[in-house]
Amino acid sequence: MTNISNDPRSKIKVVTMNGNLMPLNEAKVSITAPGLSYAALVFEGIRAYWNENDQELLVFRLDDHLKRFSNSMKILKFEKTPSLDLIKKQIIENIIANNYKEDIYIRLQGYIDDWGEMALRSPVSTSIVSYPRPRSIDFNKGKNFTVSSWQRLDDNASPPRVKASANYLNSRLASIQAKESGYEGAILLTSNGKVSEGPGGCIFLIREGVMITPSVSSGILESITRDSVLKIAKEKNLIVESRDVDRTELYIADEIFYCGTGQEIMPILSVDKILAGEGKVGDITALFQKEYTQIVRGENEAFNFWITPIYYK
Repeated sequence: MTNISNDPRSKIKVVTMNGNLMPLNEAKVSITAPGLSYAALVFEGIRAYWNENDQELLVFRLDDHLKRFSNSMKILKFEKTPSLDLIKKQIIENIIANNYKEDIYIRLQGYIDDWGEMALRSPVSTSIVSYPRPRSIDFNKGKNFTVSSWQRLDDNASPPRVKASANYLNSRLASIQAKESGYEGAILLTSNGKVSEGPGGCIFLIREGVMITPSVSSGILESITRDSVLKIAKEKNLIVESRDVDRTELYIADEIFYCGTGQEIMPILSVDKILAGEGKVGDITALFQKEYTQIVRGENEAFNFWITPIYYK
């Protein structure tokens, strides 16, 4: 049973459904909706960070999340979708209405509503839920991963670049298997046996000072955090290779980290009980943790174009 005092839902004043603010317990989806019956649902997870000095929330890469949201709906053939400008306005209104003054997570969803057959393309409904979410304690201490026996989805089967709820069954199976085996996270391989990603994040490894990450054609979500890491690396003049990655490269890496909106920059200490380097947070991983933190907190002006500030009156 959830401890009410620790339940982030207890701090939610209102959620948004189709542009309307309402209490959480009044936000309902029909059991006949294809979004539920056939997983005709796409979503985005977005973070916003509280800046105590300026007394404002800073939403990280909001426009990029909305663009990916639009691409997901396009690939799944959703029709008569709301404009991105409208959704952006609704997200900002939702945050202001909840009056958050702490780090939060925003869950944006688009799904086929009402009722009908599997191939229905409309009507499209949207929902926005924002709630407090502090940084994971594993950001500082790291996690131990395993290579999953579950295979990563293929673009010709269920396109991983679409952030669709249906794709996360694959992630769920890998996550459950990892935890049942005594690990804290999983890494999935492609049908060709190459490294893809984890259930909720992309993989970077460092070998002899070179950063290596599976390419976008390796069954990965086109991750916004991964893109952020690549752009930070370019600004730091670091060598990065985006290519096929063999499983055994994980075993001989000096450092490995896992990145995504939820986990931010998460150190991977070992894979299949083989230590990454010395089995602790490496220097390059720590560098990216520091840089990423400064950027999302609005402390690096060179990257402020990624920030959408939310002003409270």
